[in-house]
This record gives sequence, structure tokens and C-alpha cells, in this order.
Amino acid sequence: MVKIKCAVVGGSGYIGGELLRLLLSHPHVDLVAITANELAGETIAKVHPNLSHINRIFNPLGDVNNADVLFLALPHGSAVEFVKRFPDKIIIDTSADFRWQNTVDKHSIFCYGLPELFRTEIKTARNIAAPGCFATAAILSIYPLVAEKLAEDIIINAVTGSSGSGIKPKDKAHHPLRADSFFAYELFTHRHIPEIKQTIKNKTSQEINMIFQPHSGPFIRGIYATSIIKLRHEITKIQLLTIFKNFYAGEYFIRFPEAIPNIKWVKHSNFCDISVETQGKTAIIITTIDNLLKGGAGQAIQCFNIMHGLAETLGLTVCAANP
Repeated sequence: MVKIKCAVVGGSGYIGGELLRLLLSHPHVDLVAITANELAGETIAKVHPNLSHINRIFNPLGDVNNADVLFLALPHGSAVEFVKRFPDKIIIDTSADFRWQNTVDKHSIFCYGLPELFRTEIKTARNIAAPGCFATAAILSIYPLVAEKLAEDIIINAVTGSSGSGIKPKDKAHHPLRADSFFAYELFTHRHIPEIKQTIKNKTSQEINMIFQPHSGPFIRGIYATSIIKLRHEITKIQLLTIFKNFYAGEYFIRFPEAIPNIKWVKHSNFCDISVETQGKTAIIITTIDNLLKGGAGQAIQCFNIMHGLAETLGLTVCAANP
């Protein structure tokens, strides 16, 4: 079996840890380097005790010469300089650095890594910019209706768990603030807003009239997005569901559960659950994903599989648990 030499750059964070957990058992991956900055020389188990059976240490951050593919799990703003240091490597970046066209370095062309919309482009891409977690849930929620030219006005309320703030302690991710709490933040200013609008425009050539409002919820993992869409004309629930199922036909990771989605049913998996409802000229789309997997590491590996002509589901078929 041919194995591809890979490295996880920034393996000490939550996304980095999930990349490690999944790639270590991927049948076509030879994980030749796991790098960190301050933790170079320390054991993986020091920050990822769930991987304590893996007898590995963190390499220095730039120790990736033996790898052909680099999975970057660096803080936002750090990937650009790293990419310039290693122009000969295939890059799959999970930060925000290469998601916008106006921030792409002229020497580093990145493909937006949302397989359900850009699979053909991903197959021949050199580098991948993995979408943001909120953006993934939002785009998958609204794309079919925008593509069908049915959406007039869009309001998306989305809730994230505390892991979305990263592994380093922050005021708004502090447990006494998050526990038994629910609050909105970054009104009209969240960085995923231009990402959502640009991606939809790139795919449909349409400008969307959208309000996106993120919230923090008292849980650890998951994105719960509620999209309320004013339609151009009335459609039935059956018609609405048919539109979505037609657009996502054959997509293994898109599911349409009979019940209204719950983040518990997608946690620790790469699945995206979608439910739809309509009344008159209003549609409500509920979408749930795991922010660290379909919104992060899992989607990055999904793109890796596509790029290398592998089965898209390799290393990603674990189902969520219930309860």
C-alpha cells in the first residue's frame, strides 16, 4: 500500500489534535512529523492525553523537510509566512489565512476546500484552504436555495461550542462565563461573513442579502445553525426537501435525519445533518456539524483524500455516539 508522507504543523491545538487522531490511523498516511512551537521535544500525550498510547514527541515547528503534504493547524495569521518558507510542499491549511481571494499570496494559489461545492477544483488543486466552521454550516444551509434563485433575504443564527475559541484560555471561553450561559458576539463583524458571501458568489455568481449572527453556547463541540430564508415564491416542504436532496445527492457526509438535528448526533464525526421546513414564503433550514471535524480537521482530510484520488471517506467513517 502506497503511503503519503504527511506532517501536522501546529499539532498542539484542538484542530491539530484531531488531525493527529485521524491521520494516525489513516491507511495511506505516513505521519513523518508532528510539530509545535513551545512544546517541541515534549510528548504528544502532554497536551493530548487521549493519544497517550502514541509514543511520539513534537518536532520543532519547521522540521517538515521529509513530508510531501503539510496540514497546517496554526493560529490565524501564521500560515502565510510558513507557506513562503516551504513553497515546494502541498499545503492543506485550516486557518483563515487563504480563504479570501484578496489575501492569497500571488505565489500560493489555494482552492477553497468545501468538497460538496468544489470537488472538481479540489481534485486538481495544489493547495487547499479549509473553510471555517461557521462558514461550512452556513454555506451548506443556503447554497441550494441561492443556486435555485429562490432566496431573497437570509438570516442565519449560529451557535458554537467553546472549543471554537481554541486551546489557549480566553476570557470568553472561560468555563465560569460559558457554563449555564448563552450570548451573542461580533455583531455584523464576524470574519466568516465575507467568507460565506464570497463563496456563494463564486459558485452562483449571485450577491446575497444576508445577516449572520454568531452565538456562544454552554457546550464544547458543535455548530448549530438556523437559517431563516425569505423565498421568492411559496413552496412545500416536500419541494424544499427535494431541492436539497438533489443538490447533495451522493454526498456521503450530508444527512437528512427524520428528526430535527441535534449537535449530539454529529459530534466526533464528519457528518453534516440538515433538516428543512417551510411555511408560505419562509423556509427554515437547520444544520449541525462538529466544528473541529466537518468544520476543521475532518474536512481537511476529506480534501486530502480527494486530491490524492483516494476514497473520500477514508479515515472519516466514525459515527457520532448517542446519547
